[in-house]
Amino acid sequence: MNIKPKIGILFLTSGWFRKVGLQTYESNLTEEIERAAKETVERLSRFIDPVFSGIIFSEEEARKSAQEINSAKVDGLLISSLMWCEDQILRAALKELPRLPMIIWAFSPLSIVPDFLPFQQVLKGTGTVGALQMSGFLKREGYKYQTVAGFYRDEEVYRKIENHCLAFSISKKLQSVKVGVLPFRCDQMSTTYVDEFKLRAVYGVELKHLELEYFKKAAQSLVKEEIEQFKLKLMNDGQKIEVDEKNLNEGIKYALAMEKIISEEGLNILAMNDVCDEMHISLGLRPCLCNPKLSNAGVVVSMEAEIAAGVAMYILRLYTRESPFYTEPLCPDFENNCLLMGHAGYHDVINRDKNYPVKIVPDVEYENSDPLTGAVTFFKYKPGSVTGINSVFDGERLKWVAFEGESLPGTPKMDGNCHLYCKLNPSLKDFYTKSIDSGVSQHWLIVPGHIAKELKNLCLCLNIDFMEID
Repeated sequence: MNIKPKIGILFLTSGWFRKVGLQTYESNLTEEIERAAKETVERLSRFIDPVFSGIIFSEEEARKSAQEINSAKVDGLLISSLMWCEDQILRAALKELPRLPMIIWAFSPLSIVPDFLPFQQVLKGTGTVGALQMSGFLKREGYKYQTVAGFYRDEEVYRKIENHCLAFSISKKLQSVKVGVLPFRCDQMSTTYVDEFKLRAVYGVELKHLELEYFKKAAQSLVKEEIEQFKLKLMNDGQKIEVDEKNLNEGIKYALAMEKIISEEGLNILAMNDVCDEMHISLGLRPCLCNPKLSNAGVVVSMEAEIAAGVAMYILRLYTRESPFYTEPLCPDFENNCLLMGHAGYHDVINRDKNYPVKIVPDVEYENSDPLTGAVTFFKYKPGSVTGINSVFDGERLKWVAFEGESLPGTPKMDGNCHLYCKLNPSLKDFYTKSIDSGVSQHWLIVPGHIAKELKNLCLCLNIDFMEID
């Protein structure tokens, strides 16, 4: 699920330079700045859909450019003085626009100052003066913005801009996100509770409570051909089936029913209260068989009605383009500074360690108490560098706590639940003490790579409190 944010670009230069004859249409200065702008937009186009109508140097042009940006329904703005610019030009543009997230780029067409610069070339480097100047009135008038600085060919600058733009797009997408709660909150774990009014007010996220009977009817309405096609796909993927035909068929029915209901209700996230008695009485099992079509559609599933974790999974899916892995720290290994991390329930098979087979096994927690033994997708998580994220609602907004570590290679460490064996970068004692001091849930989301610093910037854009354990 790749996102290419739509970003309005306001590249500004001074009308006064032209008025007093410092910059004429025929001068090399105009040509050089226009060439730098063209190259910059081409570089930006690798990761954004730019809305750009040319360099602005008058209030009239600013209003016209802003109107084009407004009609394009952009995710955010990239604003830069390519040379020094009067405040009123930017102000004219902003009056035509709603309050959008923005990036201020202290732009330089120079990477180094030579031994001597003619005055016209000095002017070419004054974009950073404009950035400093505009920051004063933007801050005073309550505009929120991110800042980058650097040479227009510096790839590190573009990487930062890309991350900010992606955050803007995610923030906009959250305004239409729907969380399906099946069927209601998890009373056993009050840390998972959220204020759905504030969740909607702050992020735009809506909750939709789903009836178990609705889910059950969708499962039981499936025909034999649909079940057999799903079964054939499992076998073709090399998954080892270690349950009987009856349990496999019921597991497949609910995997397909999940897909059907998510599609019908337009859900992005399913927060499943899998430990409530009502689910097991009604369905006869916990629906835990992975349906790859959900992953392909970018849908995420959290257990124990973990809405805050589910929203974080969706954000992380958009940001990293990876499927987050839902876990809790089951067993600490203080001697080796490792955690055995896993969780019962639904998991995306895309996260498997390809060195070991995926299995379909009975539900270890409910096989002796439910009418059915269940059919659960089981695998060991892939090895490599990882970041763990805890997400809770603190009463006002989301709060994330993160750590970095390594998912270790090797044979599976346990049976029953999907899991990883993770060596932490911080000490295990710090992990526990700082997490508990902060106030977290037991659930941690695992994504590939060491990205805590990037997540800090993401959270700043999304109004999420963030702390890294390092």
